[in-house]
Amino acid sequence: MTDPHLLFPETDARHSLFDLSRGLGQLQHAGQGDVELCGICDDSRQIRPGYAFICMPRSERKAGEYAQAAKKQGAAAVISVGLPLHIELPVLQLGSMQELGVLLRRWFATEKTHTRLTGITGTDGKTSVTWMLREALARQLNMPTWSTGTLGLVMDDQRIRDIGNTTPALLSMHAMLAAAERQKIQQVVCEISSHGIAQERIAGIDFATAVWTSMGHDHLQDHGGYERYLATKAGFVRACAERGGKVIANADHDDICARAPAGSRWYGRGLNRDGIDLKWEQELPGMVRLAYRGKEVLIEDIPPGEFHAENVACVALILLTSMDINFERLPVLLNGVSAPPGRMQDLAAGLWQVFIDYAHTPEALERCLKAARMLTRKRLLLVFGCGGERDREKRPQMGETASRLADVVWITSDNPRGELPEVIASEIEHGISRPYQAEIRLQLDREQAIAEAIDALRPGDTLVIAGKGHEAYMEISGTRLAWSDREVAEKYLARKDLRACA
Repeated sequence: MTDPHLLFPETDARHSLFDLSRGLGQLQHAGQGDVELCGICDDSRQIRPGYAFICMPRSERKAGEYAQAAKKQGAAAVISVGLPLHIELPVLQLGSMQELGVLLRRWFATEKTHTRLTGITGTDGKTSVTWMLREALARQLNMPTWSTGTLGLVMDDQRIRDIGNTTPALLSMHAMLAAAERQKIQQVVCEISSHGIAQERIAGIDFATAVWTSMGHDHLQDHGGYERYLATKAGFVRACAERGGKVIANADHDDICARAPAGSRWYGRGLNRDGIDLKWEQELPGMVRLAYRGKEVLIEDIPPGEFHAENVACVALILLTSMDINFERLPVLLNGVSAPPGRMQDLAAGLWQVFIDYAHTPEALERCLKAARMLTRKRLLLVFGCGGERDREKRPQMGETASRLADVVWITSDNPRGELPEVIASEIEHGISRPYQAEIRLQLDREQAIAEAIDALRPGDTLVIAGKGHEAYMEISGTRLAWSDREVAEKYLARKDLRACA
């Protein structure tokens, strides 16, 4: 977490510790009188004189060490969440992250705000739905809108700030909301990751709408299995409903249907289904038909892939339910909507058809390959891998999906982190049925794998490079090295074009 003053320089609040702690926790005051605080931060290394240091529950093992380091940096007080501390500073002991959320609303003066927040959770689809909704609100409705998520804090297509995580740290979330209020931003659309929910990075943040896009396999190692991962997602949408917010959910996932709260609004595939608020069907690539309360509209010029038709349907129901948009206006708002970088991103490769996609779960990879197959006249080629130190259960599943849906597959590296790429690849191969339905090639050097795949392209073929999408790094043994699938692919495509024209 960075100092919110660095992320949002206009953050210049000053508060009395007595006023800030009113009705919250227990104040253990060292010395006499009140303390004026000029900043707040949860990283002891970034504390400045006069700051309050927040000691989070995850710091339990080193709480005392961090508090002492903050004191040496000039901290004027410590705010501790659930951790007893003994230090010669005023200490505000809070009982929960929710109490900290209340305190941060006071600090940033956002107890009342005109900015409405929409939270998007789900294994897949979060980034695309967030991007498309921001685009529809900002470009088509002229409604000042920001979004946060995998791509960063997107203020507009040209202004994107790095925020560290899909769902930023708690202080960043509150500082962002305060900045949005000051700049009269009417809507903020946030990707809400399972980690963000579990670590309570959204404590004290009230969402007007919660959206649940999908359920699949990802991050299971961090949550103790699929059921806990599912419960984490369900907890977010249920909490939103309990606070009076609206819930929009995907009816095509049984686990979502079983866990979404009563009163949820539903979207799902199939124009003749009952019990669905908004129905969708894709008759041809690049368009989607929507049905709602006995009426139908056609949305044209949408990004390729049936999963993007599903994403557009989700955005449409958000607009209908939360923004009170008239159904007949949807074509004007959504025709020509774009996909975010790295989501079936067409490299416009001339003679060759090449897509970059972020698909890194079995479900996303299957949707991506099925979409690519619909656009392919001859062979479907695939380059992909799996990340190290992440959900191992999905590796053989992705191997099975790749061998079943593609014609030629290069298994390669994708953020191996502290694991051996050879081990990851062998676990991917374990899921591939024999005899192979696809031609399988092992090339752990990702650049070389992309180069070989592009060299193998023939007219009518399609190549999908999956797993990293927009990411600008490759993480190996704790180090992030500069990397771009798009740049590497474009380099070898340029060479191929030169040879083709020679």
